[in-house]
Formats: sequence, structure tokens, C-alpha cells
Amino acid sequence: MHVQSVFDALRRPEYTGDNRCVPCTINNLAVAAVVCIWLWVMWWPGAMVFGAVALASIVFRGYLVPGTPTLTKRYLPDRVVSVFETWGDEPMTTEETVAANTERLLVESGPLKPCEEFDDLCLTPQFRESWYGRMEQITTSETEREALSETLDTDGEIAFLDHGEAFTAHINGRSIGQWESHAAFVADLAAARELPQWIDQWDRLDVAEQGTLIRGLRVFIDLCPNCEGQVTPMTETVESCCREHTVLAISCDGCDARLFESVADSIERDQKTV
Repeated sequence: MHVQSVFDALRRPEYTGDNRCVPCTINNLAVAAVVCIWLWVMWWPGAMVFGAVALASIVFRGYLVPGTPTLTKRYLPDRVVSVFETWGDEPMTTEETVAANTERLLVESGPLKPCEEFDDLCLTPQFRESWYGRMEQITTSETEREALSETLDTDGEIAFLDHGEAFTAHINGRSIGQWESHAAFVADLAAARELPQWIDQWDRLDVAEQGTLIRGLRVFIDLCPNCEGQVTPMTETVESCCREHTVLAISCDGCDARLFESVADSIERDQKTV
């Protein structure tokens, strides 16, 4: 028990476990290896002691060199950090490919059109009326379960959990999706029921492609599905272990429900590839 309490005192949860910074860890392991090699040449027992202490520090504290998270964030190039953040990912996933062409497909199919008063895209009146009509029907009649069951063609037991900052849906106890809020879920459920009427090749798209199109529509919502109030886009700075991200967020003014959230850098990258 005493040893465990010592380990708990040494541990820094903000820099270990799920919060561990991979670039920080690799940098510190490299520093420790260089010092160990130098000490081994000079005095091998010192190398053994230092190696054990360094490894314990990295495991329990997240780093060896003091100030590593700040130094990594400040001086490590973004392109290097990105390599570690996408470690093991494919160069271009199906969802990212579809995301780059989401707006084009939605324009060609009819839900979106160029705005008349400014340089952007807007919902077409016809699609807006149909989409919002479905959202109103779901919220007023509280038929989320029935609509989701019909959309997914399942007779399993459906349950919802609202965590405040996240809304999840479950079928037979298994999670099938997570949304920023109940309002975001209603918007997606209504879009999933409406888009097949507009996109001819809808049934030929896989689940990831359909999900990207459905989620992409939320950027264009102008009235909240929950409180019917105005929505406001904003940018927020979110700090990770290695750098800061600019996040685009869209929320309802009346009920603070989050409708959409995405890293602004990824949005800019997708727009450049369209």
C-alpha cells in the first residue's frame, strides 16, 4: 500500500494515460537514451540508475525534461505533431474523401445553393421546409425512437442518454452513435429521413459517406430544433497536450445546445481539396 501511494503521488494524470502526449514521450525517451549512452561510456552503473529513474519519470509523470509539454507545444513544428496525431491512420479515409465533396454533392442534389446576399452556400427553400418539417414532427410528437428504428430498419430496444455535453443512442445496450446534443441528433435524424428523397445514389453510399453528408448539413442550420431560437457560429481555442486548435462551433442562443463542432484547420483543408 505504501508503494502504491508513492506511485500515486508521482503520477501526473494530466500528462499520462489518455492524456499522454506522444510527441512529448518520444522526445523524452530520445533524450534519456542519449544520456544513458553517454553515461554508459563514462560509468555504466550510473547509466543503469539514470535509465531506471528516467523511465519511471516518463511512465508516471509523462515526461523527463521539465517543461516538456510547453516546450513541445512552442517549438515542435505542426507538421511533425500531425504525424504523431495521425499515427496508424490511413493517408485518406473514405469519410475524409466524402467530406471534401460534401458541399458539391449537396448542391448538385438540391439541398444547397449559392446564397443570394453573400458568398456562401444556403439551404434551398424547398429542402429547408421539408427538413425543418421533419425536425418539428420528431420533437413535437417525441417519436425519436420510432423514427430511428424505421431509419435503421431495426426492431432492437432503443435507449438514449443525455450527458449534457453529449447525446448518445443505444440499441440493445450497444452504442450506435454520439452527437453534440439532442438538437444535433434530431437534425441528423431528420436529415437521414429526408436526404434519400433528394440524392438519387443514396442507397449506393456506405454508412460513413451517408453520415458525412448528414452531419455536413448541420453547418447550415439557422433555427434550433430544440428551442426554435437563432443559432450562432463561433470559434473557440482548445488546448491539447501538444498545441492549440481553433474549433468551429455552432450553438443555439436560447438553450445553448451545441449543434456542430469541428477543428477549423480540418475544415479549411477540406475546402481546399474541393
